[in-house]
Amino acid sequence: MSLARVGAAVALPLALARTIDRPGGAWLPLGLWSVGAATDLLDGPLARRLGGATRHGALLDNAADVLFVLGAASTGATLGLLQSRVPVAIAVSFGAYALASAAGRAEAARAYTRIGHAAGVCNYLLAGLLAAVVARPGPGWGPVLDAAGLVVLGVNGTAAAVQAAGAVRRARARPGAGR
Repeated sequence: MSLARVGAAVALPLALARTIDRPGGAWLPLGLWSVGAATDLLDGPLARRLGGATRHGALLDNAADVLFVLGAASTGATLGLLQSRVPVAIAVSFGAYALASAAGRAEAARAYTRIGHAAGVCNYLLAGLLAAVVARPGPGWGPVLDAAGLVVLGVNGTAAAVQAAGAVRRARARPGAGR
């Protein structure tokens, strides 16, 4: 399922860029977003239920997620639909999560945070909103995209700050730290 999401992640930016100016809109980006969202929702639970959840699978899942949402947000910024700082915030937040996860097996369990999860959900919703803008173009999307961009900035910024604070706490708690 993660590989299907990677395929959708590669195709979505191209579909957004090629169909943004179609007078009647285009539904391909919305279909690709649906594939990405559905595979993200089903991937982990299905792997755990079938006993196939692995560390490599989790890494592929995370890579597929960031490719998907960062590709959509970067394309949205390139097309002038979002501020350029929106994909930067997503990248910083994911980078902070990846660093926390890579610190070791025990640290990886602590890398998950509710605000980080909320950031991921917001990122997917933003990608869906961009796909909807292409599917049903109109003048009313500007304020909606601006508000969504601000929410994504705030939630991802908070998620990155929480990861940074956790890293500082863990560093101070290590034996010999602070000497």
